[in-house]
Amino acid sequence: MIRKDILKSIEDEYVTESELLKKLDITHEKLKQNIKNLKETGYTIKFDEEKGYKLHETPDTIEPFEISRGLGTKYIGHNIHLYDEVKSTNDTAKKFVEGGAKNGTIIVAEKQTAGRTRKHDQWISPEGGIYMTMILRPDIDLTEAPRLTIVTGVAIAKALHDEFNIDVGIKWPNDILIDNKKICGILTEAVADYDKLEAVLVGVGIDVNIKEEDIPKEIKDVATTVKKEADEPINRADIIRTFFQIFEELYEEFVNGNFKYIVSEWRRLSSTTGNRVKVYKHGKAIYGDAVGITNKGALIVELDDGSLEKIISGELIILDD
Repeated sequence: MIRKDILKSIEDEYVTESELLKKLDITHEKLKQNIKNLKETGYTIKFDEEKGYKLHETPDTIEPFEISRGLGTKYIGHNIHLYDEVKSTNDTAKKFVEGGAKNGTIIVAEKQTAGRTRKHDQWISPEGGIYMTMILRPDIDLTEAPRLTIVTGVAIAKALHDEFNIDVGIKWPNDILIDNKKICGILTEAVADYDKLEAVLVGVGIDVNIKEEDIPKEIKDVATTVKKEADEPINRADIIRTFFQIFEELYEEFVNGNFKYIVSEWRRLSSTTGNRVKVYKHGKAIYGDAVGITNKGALIVELDDGSLEKIISGELIILDD
């Protein structure tokens, strides 16, 4: 894509017009039109009569060409489909699966009107967040698909914590927290033909640069945004690009059977371990202390009588402040 090639050429230093025309093999008119389009999208591009063009400032856009600019993955994010608004990126992704979408295809939207959580509650999805679904086609047993929730949570936490210095933690099984307030949820859904796994849809919702007034009053005590906690906006394409690169590395560890490494990273980034918790398992509330997860991703809770309970799936509430 020409716009991506232009940005890549001028992101570090000034490049003269003649050099750009030669490098990109385009006409003067086509260069001018694409520069104009980039400026209208929000890019600040400086021009000097002698030195040429240089990228000065990048907008907070999730355009596919911006996400893919500098992306070093082998397949995750190589096919990105952007929508201004969808009901749910997971629902949209199902249509792409039916059409034969490749492993690593991404559905991303500026807004969702009917996003949902693992409990089928509505996920508030105003502009400024990251709402996307990855279409994965791993060669694994259907019973292993839920582990991709943990793989994804670790990748998001590593990206925000290790690369953007945001103090996040993972709440088992699928939430990312800052100071016990939720900034991210993950919804993993398997697409299967009887017992044969066709694809796994991993939906991710991250509250990045959402305006304070767009967060409903009823959830302000339990939800926050990356922007608020970092005290500055964070470029969403940078987060997505970093996440894709980390996720692909972890995903390959997973499909190659090294889930133990991913669990070790989960333990490092956990905000669950060491807390008093309440877990709903098959409609029954279990109280105890979260002491870790097994190498297969099950939560380990020490009950008040000292016995250990392993929980494969359930809804967890952290009771400690």
